[in-house]
Amino acid sequence: MSLIDAYIDYIGRQKRYSERTRQVYSAVLKEFCDFYKDENLLEMLQLQTLRAYQVHLLEERKLNARSVNLHISVLSGFCSYLLRQGHIKSNPVKLLTRPRQAKRLPVFYKEDAMQHYLQSDNALARGDFNLDLETEEERRDTYWLCLRRIIVCLLYSTGIRRAELIGLRRKDLDFSRAKIHVLGKGDKMREIPLVPQCIQEISLYLQAREKLVREVKSDSLLLRYSGESLYPVLVDRAVKEELGAQGKEFSGRKSPHVLRHSLATGLLEQGAELNSIKEVLGHANLAATQVYTHSSPAQLKKIYQAAHPRAGKKTPEKQ
Repeated sequence: MSLIDAYIDYIGRQKRYSERTRQVYSAVLKEFCDFYKDENLLEMLQLQTLRAYQVHLLEERKLNARSVNLHISVLSGFCSYLLRQGHIKSNPVKLLTRPRQAKRLPVFYKEDAMQHYLQSDNALARGDFNLDLETEEERRDTYWLCLRRIIVCLLYSTGIRRAELIGLRRKDLDFSRAKIHVLGKGDKMREIPLVPQCIQEISLYLQAREKLVREVKSDSLLLRYSGESLYPVLVDRAVKEELGAQGKEFSGRKSPHVLRHSLATGLLEQGAELNSIKEVLGHANLAATQVYTHSSPAQLKKIYQAAHPRAGKKTPEKQ
């Protein structure tokens, strides 16, 4: 087993990194090796060669600072692993100056737009969908519309990540307690409350699934028409098509992560504490959640006026 393979195996078994993260790390390390071709890997892990590789990423690959910093972070983690294993004597990446990246504010949809979508576009509840269909094409098309809707509703109502949505199973639902169990990063389990409308949406989807999916091949909550689990590209496509069909209220970027941002921003604007939002989103630390404070200046102003000892108080009139 190569050093890279051993490291990827280590972050999977010991650090509990997701398969997607392991794929990204593996691709970054492979690209670094390909850049130096047949050179000895350990000999290339020096400050001078790392600087040359960083220049290559910035000037030849034309990667932005965020992407370059990802490469550097992966290499730093790899070097830390090699240091603990005794293959190198120090981590040279620690001495590398990283390019400064601009702060990106999260994109989100307005709460009014999301509420309008959730309240007025439930074709199943209205009875617009006939689920007693005969042709395969009709069954497939109708099921795709039902699946698109529940994907958007679950992503927005719970704020879960795309991978977490794909990983949901039927047994993760607890309708009696109005909760859903979500397995997040690092195999950490968390409970997320389900609002009544979300419970209704899930129930309607399950009715459609029972009628239209002929053979269930997975214990996943959400299934493809084939009866198998979802995959990332399909979730992305479902969100783009579903929100794209709603008109100009959802112009711009359409992705599962934007729905996650939208819930977090909405919770903050409604007065939810950052720690509570952190628990719902499954963030490892509060710093990841604090980015939403930059998206909601109105809520910050409200908190400031309520908490500041001098805010909102009239200045005494001079005698």
